[in-house]
Amino acid sequence: MHLLVAVIEDPEDVESILDRFYESDITGATVLDGKGMGHMIAHRYSIFARFADLTGSVEEDVHNTVLFTVLGDDALLERAIQIVQDVVGDLSAPNTGLVFTVGLDRVIGLAQPVREN
Repeated sequence: MHLLVAVIEDPEDVESILDRFYESDITGATVLDGKGMGHMIAHRYSIFARFADLTGSVEEDVHNTVLFTVLGDDALLERAIQIVQDVVGDLSAPNTGLVFTVGLDRVIGLAQPVREN
């Protein structure tokens, strides 16, 4: 089993990702609002403040979205990662997002058990 975490920079991409997850039988995910460290402390450190000035961002309106889901199938995990990349674009490009996975030994409390192949 795997935990997939995707930090999506453009909140408008999230619904497309979730729709495509559902169409690919990924029927459970949790969505949280997030804010990057640089935007949280920009007012205290000049290097971050200069970055905020360049991007025209204001601390209150800058956020990202964090999606996470538990997947038991390696093929489904790869499909989920591909969906995120298809929607947001090349993850190595700035202002797109970040994806990482964590191996899970046990998950307790899911409405439907995730079966590991």
